[in-house]
Amino acid sequence: MEKSFYLRGLLALFCAGTAGLLTSCNDKKDMPGPTPSKPDAETAYVIVAKNDGASYLITAPSLDEGTVTVRGAGTEVLGGAYWVFKNRKYVFSLVYNKGGAGTGASYYLNNTGKPMEKYSYEFNRITSYGTWGDKVVTVSTGNSKTTDAQGNIAQALLFNYLDENTGGQTEGSIDAENFLGNGEKVTFAGLEEADGRLYTSVVPMGMSLYGVAKWPEKVVDPDLITKSDGGMGSGSYTAGVIPSTQYPDRAYVAIYSGTSFSEKPVIASTDRIGFACGRYRSQYYQTIWAADNGDLYVFSPGYGRTFTSSSDLKKVTGTKPSGVVRIRKGETDFDPDYYVNFEEIGTRHPIFRCWHISGNYFLLQLYSDGVKGMMRGTNAVVNELAVFDAENKTVVPVTGLPSDLAAFGGEPYGENGAMYIAVTVTGGDKPSFYKIDARTGRASKGLVVDAESVVTAGKLTLPK
Repeated sequence: MEKSFYLRGLLALFCAGTAGLLTSCNDKKDMPGPTPSKPDAETAYVIVAKNDGASYLITAPSLDEGTVTVRGAGTEVLGGAYWVFKNRKYVFSLVYNKGGAGTGASYYLNNTGKPMEKYSYEFNRITSYGTWGDKVVTVSTGNSKTTDAQGNIAQALLFNYLDENTGGQTEGSIDAENFLGNGEKVTFAGLEEADGRLYTSVVPMGMSLYGVAKWPEKVVDPDLITKSDGGMGSGSYTAGVIPSTQYPDRAYVAIYSGTSFSEKPVIASTDRIGFACGRYRSQYYQTIWAADNGDLYVFSPGYGRTFTSSSDLKKVTGTKPSGVVRIRKGETDFDPDYYVNFEEIGTRHPIFRCWHISGNYFLLQLYSDGVKGMMRGTNAVVNELAVFDAENKTVVPVTGLPSDLAAFGGEPYGENGAMYIAVTVTGGDKPSFYKIDARTGRASKGLVVDAESVVTAGKLTLPK
């Protein structure tokens, strides 16, 4: 079983030509080894790496061993903050561009196995992303076209649908105001397809000027309304708003059964965990993932505890620890019998991010200094990994990572009961992939990449 974001399939070998470029397995005279016998053998690992300020795609015969280089061999590409491997056909680069409009491109492997650009895109800024059917979807919250008598602008959820087959793109929007019926604006964090449905974590974000004016009865405490402008960057706010949620100790999941966000979803809600997303500045990382049997696991770092009041800004402070709950396959509400508190098992540290590996196993990236570290915000140390067995409710710390570990790459890549994650060290060594066994938590060094850093990897199909 393999998974890179939303990519699944079987592990297969492929044939390598000279100079790091791939050739068809039918060209046997150039093959260094025996002809693969698997029917899907003509696939390639595609690695996203950075060097000298540029981004590259490069192919490799294995993530378990060997060395590849971007120098003279990689294809220079659009430097995306996020990469989505889609149906083994394309890899999408999505550029964040901070508060500005986003840009993107899709890439494929040509007849020689060289990554090539297929389509380019321009869209609204990104705070989250995912896939839905044959579309890659970007999500953000921004101004709608609705204003009240005082000129306050209602907030909307803004979507872009990027078509993998035609290169076309469409836009859509829905009201973000009072989405949950509590007067607050919301954003979405992650999109997960399972059992013919689309699931997304709904994150409440407080009340806007528009919301406070239209639903004053939804303000639980007037002292939460700001008296002046303040904050910095993604945490900035204006006078007259409630800048953080009044409900930090609840998690919400919207369940869609159709093909568009314009339909009314079913909302599942629980107070056993706080809102479900990883967070770094204005980015919302996915923490909802489906197991192979279709059950949806909903993870929360417990960020509500970081909402602390100051002399000039009152907030509702959460109390819920980092934990996980689930929605059974086919159900539309949370399983009342399932709950795990991560601060009571394993290393007892809260999660920062997480990913599905295979079966009921999940990779957790943890706050190394616990809740105290989480309170540091962007200065937090998150270099600890663990494997969570959701069926047995156990956490096994990952061992075998280098002692001089500096940072992890972006999204890990999983197949055959293991997860590959890019690792950068503080010394002069090149970044490498480490393979993590889901059952044991043991990591072993694999492919070395001659580049400054490695973002992620996935698998694409070679043309026949």
